Amino acid sequence: MNRRRLVGIYVWHGKAYLPVQARLESGMWMDLEPVYIADLNTKDLLLAIEKVLAAGHPRLPDPTREEMRQRKDPILKATKAHSWKELARTGAAYSISWTGEEITVYMSRLDKKGRWEYDPEKTRAFPPETPLEEIVAVILEDIRSRSEVWQ
Repeated sequence: MNRRRLVGIYVWHGKAYLPVQARLESGMWMDLEPVYIADLNTKDLLLAIEKVLAAGHPRLPDPTREEMRQRKDPILKATKAHSWKELARTGAAYSISWTGEEITVYMSRLDKKGRWEYDPEKTRAFPPETPLEEIVAVILEDIRSRSEVWQ
């Protein structure tokens, strides 16, 4: 049985931020520390992705409302952004998902309220044996096409 793996990549102010991803009892995902920071080039992004994958996906109980209220989000902490809306306005989000059948790359766009959502027109699926370098190249190409992100 193949386990699903996931890497989230948040791009802001010329850097990529990649948190470790925990799997909650409910099946949801949550960003955790450490957050690896990479320059926007193939070598540094590959190294950061490999670190996130090596960390695995800790299994955690669902946090209580109080725990969520007191929690300092690791991405906001790492980027020093004041809010997710600030990140979304001048940044981008990507997700790489590995299943037994394929590797999928999701790329963000802004919704009507100025928040990130994944753009179904940009979603890319790759065969499971696709080299990570090829996937990173697709992400970097999208980053470079976004004037608000590529600074």
